[in-house]
Amino acid sequence: MALAGKTVLITRAANDAEAFARAVRERGAEPIIAPTIEIGPPDDAAAAQRAVREIGRYSWIVFTARPGVDAFFENLQSLGDPLSMANVKVAAVGPKTAERLRSFGIQADLVASRFTTDDVSRELLERTREGDRVLIYAAQESRDVLRSVLEGNGRVPIVVAAYKTRLASNPNFPQKVARANVLTFTSGSTVRGFVALLGGRDAAIRTARGKVVACIGPVTADEARDAGLHVDAVAEEYTTEGLLAVLERI
Repeated sequence: MALAGKTVLITRAANDAEAFARAVRERGAEPIIAPTIEIGPPDDAAAAQRAVREIGRYSWIVFTARPGVDAFFENLQSLGDPLSMANVKVAAVGPKTAERLRSFGIQADLVASRFTTDDVSRELLERTREGDRVLIYAAQESRDVLRSVLEGNGRVPIVVAAYKTRLASNPNFPQKVARANVLTFTSGSTVRGFVALLGGRDAAIRTARGKVVACIGPVTADEARDAGLHVDAVAEEYTTEGLLAVLERI
């Protein structure tokens, strides 16, 4: 489908939505920013702060998304004293996470080739040894795939909740969805938020009917299908650019 003249719903968190909206406008479409989630501190912020303070105890730190990078450097700044990461290697899930690290002067030692935690776990096993301590700085509600794979292969993964994804407050959400031709989802949490803000699964299915549903990757697509949505497009490269590219081809 050509995007020109279409209206594209952007469900990702507000602080991540504007760059995506600009890319939509550049393709002649109208973005509708309608966050279904928001990013906030975890229930136990002390654990994330302690992990930063003790960063020298780890061989690797894994960032699964940009909010984890932001949380890490906020916690680092709050400590006051600079900490050395010279002996700690850094892994990023996806190019946007790696890009965010570079903005803080950190070059990732590993960026997963297909940008999912499943892929990063396989690549980490190739780079690590038994007994290596791996800090996973992730969302409170993140999947446990990475920990399970590492633990099952003799590594010592420590998962810390760096941030928490919450349902956004969006009273005009149904009206925004009604205006859209295309619904985009960039994580499983955006799908769950979509369903919740529309009042449940049946309402979400009815509202999405007749609209193009596009997902940033297969994990998000599975979440959408589990919610009863018909998925029309799945990005081959798991980025917003990849998402827009696949939309332009269908």
